[in-house]
Amino acid sequence: MSTTPRWHAEVDYRTDGGVVTVPHDVEELCELHDLIERGPSFYTIEKIVIWPQGACASNTLTIEQAERE
Repeated sequence: MSTTPRWHAEVDYRTDGGVVTVPHDVEELCELHDLIERGPSFYTIEKIVIWPQGACASNTLTIEQAERE
């Protein structure tokens, strides 16, 4: 079984000293909800970027290819 979580997220928070990026690795996207709610305040979020990683990640797979699988 793979030990690499399926998803990687980076949350950028605004601070007085500039933007701070907080990384999160999660198996299911719904887990990100609890991490965001835990804080810091979600009103300070500048952006959230999420991408697949590990065995499920592909840098070349297209929507059309995935639909044929």
